[in-house]
Amino acid sequence: MAQELKHRKGWVAVKELELRRANTKGWAVVGRTSIEQEETAEVIVPDAQPDIWQVWDASTCLLLQRKEVREGQAALYGLLKVTILYQPEGTGGVERMEATLPFDAAPELPGLTRQSLLYVSPKVLGTETRLLNPRKILVRVAYQLDLTAFGPAEQGVPSQVEEPGPYGICQKTGEWHSDEMVHVQEKNFTYQDTLVLPGGRPDAERLLAARTACACHEAKVIGSKLVFKGEAAVRLLYQAEDGAVQTADFHLPYSQLMDAGENSQDSSADLALVFTDCTCTPVEGDRRSFQVSLALQAQAVFRKEETLPLLTDLYSTSYDLEIDRATCLTCRLSGQGEGQETVRLQLPASNLTGQMVEVQVHLGRSSQRQEGEAYILTQEIESVVLYETEEGLASARQKSQVQHRITGEGPGRCQFTAELLRDPAAAPVGEGIEVTALLSFRWRILEESETAVIQQVLLGEPRQADPNEPSVILRAVHPGEDLWAVAKAYHTTDEAILAASGLDSEEIYPGQRLLIPRTAG
Repeated sequence: MAQELKHRKGWVAVKELELRRANTKGWAVVGRTSIEQEETAEVIVPDAQPDIWQVWDASTCLLLQRKEVREGQAALYGLLKVTILYQPEGTGGVERMEATLPFDAAPELPGLTRQSLLYVSPKVLGTETRLLNPRKILVRVAYQLDLTAFGPAEQGVPSQVEEPGPYGICQKTGEWHSDEMVHVQEKNFTYQDTLVLPGGRPDAERLLAARTACACHEAKVIGSKLVFKGEAAVRLLYQAEDGAVQTADFHLPYSQLMDAGENSQDSSADLALVFTDCTCTPVEGDRRSFQVSLALQAQAVFRKEETLPLLTDLYSTSYDLEIDRATCLTCRLSGQGEGQETVRLQLPASNLTGQMVEVQVHLGRSSQRQEGEAYILTQEIESVVLYETEEGLASARQKSQVQHRITGEGPGRCQFTAELLRDPAAAPVGEGIEVTALLSFRWRILEESETAVIQQVLLGEPRQADPNEPSVILRAVHPGEDLWAVAKAYHTTDEAILAASGLDSEEIYPGQRLLIPRTAG
C-alpha cells in the first residue's frame, strides 16, 4: 500500500497509524433460497374398507422432522401426512384413509457452513387425487420450502487513532447506527392434552380428520430470555353415531422460554413455528375424548439498533496524511406495520341442500412487487368447503390471491408474513357458497445504505512551514462552514482559533471574522 501511494502521490509514507475499532457481534444472512417439489404415491384402500365411489377431500400436514447443514448445501427430511375422505360405493356414508409420503430435499446454498443456523418455512401448495380404480388412488402433493441461512458475523468500524498526540492528530467522531441481527435461536418443544367434546355435541363414532395450526400471539425479551406465548388450534372432524359429520374446535394455549443470547436486551424478536410431529387418537373406550400430541420447532430472530462510535474525519497539524476510505453497510428500519384484508369468495356448488360441514382456508405462495413508491403484497390462498347434499357430502374448492398495498413508506427491502386472524366462515349464496376470511399482513421495510468510514491512515513527512506566510490570518467564515472545516483547512485546531479570536463557543456564522493561527499551540 505504501509503495502504491508513493508512486501515485510522490511522497513516502513514514508509518501507518494504528486505528482503534469498535465492534459488535451478531448474525447475518449468508444465503436464501426457495424450492418447490412434488411427491406422488399410489394409495391402496385397506382390505377392511369398502371400494371408493368418489373422493370428497384430501388435505396434507407437512412435518419437518430433520435438517442438516453441510458446506454449501442443506439437507431436509420430513413427512407429508395425507388424510383422504371418500364416499364408498353403494352407500352415502363417509370413509377415511391415510397416506404418509416421505420427502427429502438437498438445496444448494453457497454461503452455508457447518457453523450456520438454518431456518425453514414450509408450505403445502396443493393436494390432488385421481381415482385409478375403486381400490387405488393417485395422490400428488405440491409443497414449498423457503430457506434462510444465518452465520455468525462481526461488524466493526474505526473509532479513533490510538496515539494521536505525537503526530498532532485532530479527530472528528460520530455515531454509526444500524438495525442488526444480534442473535438467532431455535427451540424444539412438545405438549400433549386430552380433548373432550363439548356438551351438546353428539358422541364420536369415528375420527375422520384432525386439522392443526399454531400461532404465536406474544414474544417478549426479558433479560437474556425470550418469553413467547400463543395457542394451537385443533379442529376435529368426526362421524357421529347417526352417520352425520360433525366438527369440534379446540384452542390449546402454550407458554415457552427460549435463550435470547447475551446481547439481546431491548431487542425485538420475530418468531416462526414449524410442526415436526402431530398425532391425534381417540381415547380407548371413550367416545368423547381424544389424545393430541404436538411437536414444534420455534425459530427466532432477534433484532435491535446497534450504535458504535465512528471516526468520520481527521487531519494532522504537523504531518501530511494519506487517508484511505471505505464503506460499511448500514441497515435502517424505515417502516413497519400491520394491515388487514377481508376476503370474500364465491365457490360454485351443486345440489346444496344441507349445512356447511367444514370451511378451510390454506395459505400458499407469497410474493411482492413495487409500483412507484408503493409495495404490493400478494398472498395466494385456497378455500375448501365440505357441505351436505341430498346424495351425501360434497366439496368445493377455489384458489385466489389476496393483495395488500403499502404506501407512504421509504425505499428499502420489504419483508412480510400473512396469517388468518380468525376461522373462516361460509354461507350459501345463489348457486354457490360465499367464503369469508380475514387476513393479517405484518410487514417491515429495511433500507440498506453505505456509510463512509476511514479504513487506513498513512503518516508522511513533517509538514514544512512557509516562512513567507503570516503566522496569523484574519478570515471571514464562508456559508456552510463549521469550526472543524476552518481549522482543518489551515492545519490548526479548534482550540487555537477560539483562543486567538477570543471566543467561548464553537458556534460560528457566515461573515464572522476569525483569527486563525497557522500553527497549533
